[in-house]
Amino acid sequence: MGVDQVVLLGRQMLQEVMILVGPILVVAIVVSLVINILQVLTSLQDNTVSTVIRLLATGSALFFMMPWMWRHLANYTLTMLSNFQSYLQ
Repeated sequence: MGVDQVVLLGRQMLQEVMILVGPILVVAIVVSLVINILQVLTSLQDNTVSTVIRLLATGSALFFMMPWMWRHLANYTLTMLSNFQSYLQ
């Protein structure tokens, strides 16, 4: 396996990670931004409230997106294993 193939595999893997984690990260960022704005407007500076809401939003996003994530990861794995013969040369 040459250096070019290793770089290609690494790039494909990082693309898949970004596709899978991107939506969850966007949900966490948007919820954090909204909570921070509300905390500034209400002068409520309790860390517990913001942490619990962020965890609930991220957990629910993971719960609802998990079937799509499993399908996408399974397709990536099958594609990788079906084309594995070209990487062995």
